[in-house]
Amino acid sequence: MKFSEVVGQKNVKRSLIFAKKENRIPHALLFNGPEGCGKLGLAVAFSQYINCEEPEDDDSCGTCISCLKYKKLIHPDLHFVFPLMKVSETTLVCNEFLKEWREILLADIYFTPLQWYAHIGRESKQGVIYAEEAGEIIKKLNLKTFEAEYKCMIIWLPEKMNIAAANKLLKILEEPPDKTVFILVAEETEHLLPTLLSRCQLVRIPPIKDSDLYEALQKQSEFSEHDIKNAVMLSEGNMIKAALILENSGNNQQFLENFKLLMRAAFAVNMIEIIKQTDEIASFSKEKQKDFLIFMLKVIRDNFLITEGAGTKVIHRPEEAEFSSKFHPFINQRNVFKIVEEIEKAHFHLERNGSPKIVLLDMMLSIARVIKS
Repeated sequence: MKFSEVVGQKNVKRSLIFAKKENRIPHALLFNGPEGCGKLGLAVAFSQYINCEEPEDDDSCGTCISCLKYKKLIHPDLHFVFPLMKVSETTLVCNEFLKEWREILLADIYFTPLQWYAHIGRESKQGVIYAEEAGEIIKKLNLKTFEAEYKCMIIWLPEKMNIAAANKLLKILEEPPDKTVFILVAEETEHLLPTLLSRCQLVRIPPIKDSDLYEALQKQSEFSEHDIKNAVMLSEGNMIKAALILENSGNNQQFLENFKLLMRAAFAVNMIEIIKQTDEIASFSKEKQKDFLIFMLKVIRDNFLITEGAGTKVIHRPEEAEFSSKFHPFINQRNVFKIVEEIEKAHFHLERNGSPKIVLLDMMLSIARVIKS
């Protein structure tokens, strides 16, 4: 995987390349950044670059034997650790899931933990990096390098390590094997042991710049200009979120109709209609339910901007513009923050497997009270 395959992040790429050129590669790096910023792709690209046989000024060559093996994620000196979940008391290590890991990573470097768990058929469970994995790390890293200058150990979501695994890893980081580079790829560093953090050089990965995200989406998709701009605006530099918004752009007309019916019922405080409409949305797939809530947030945001005289910042389809011309006066400073809070709370509970009927009904009853107060 080359740096060019990771969207944006030019400053981070430059600093990593500089570290290699100056022979200042730390033995342990912590790539920390929000979801969808490309940190896992950067970790793999950096590993490929430092082991490339003919590196270029700004990227690995992509054609040497080392790069070709990295391209397929089969280089013998490239190792991965990632969260798994036990279904019994048997030992479980990442080597047993390397095939599935390569599949998902080669398909797209941007994916969430939930997507990984779904890929291995464990979406209803939480992933953990177990103590047995630390033993595997020690075993692998005590071997000499097979072909490359560096052994690279990429640990995705180290915050998922249990205490036993974290303590074992700490011992390795205190006395790392020669020519070994650890790259920890984290989203929630507050869940890591402070002593573990202190052994790593922090590399902050920011959200993707809007201009870089827009350019990438234009090249990768055949969606309309409107849909791409909308995805960039709503995704907040998150490539995963932007891709999902584009994938679900075909639902926008249906979502708009659902939203209209919900709002009419809320304004009329029509309990029968509110229950009917929330039941219909609850019948959607889990992902579609969450997409609908994101759509609601966009509509509320857009209409608040129009009310505040900032309508030029709103990206509208014609049918949305017609609806907003009548709806926006009802969204104002008195109620907008509470409405947004209720929608975000519902999204949070759906992500954590709350009952859709209860979560959505509670949300709409709260919004109805806010609107009528």
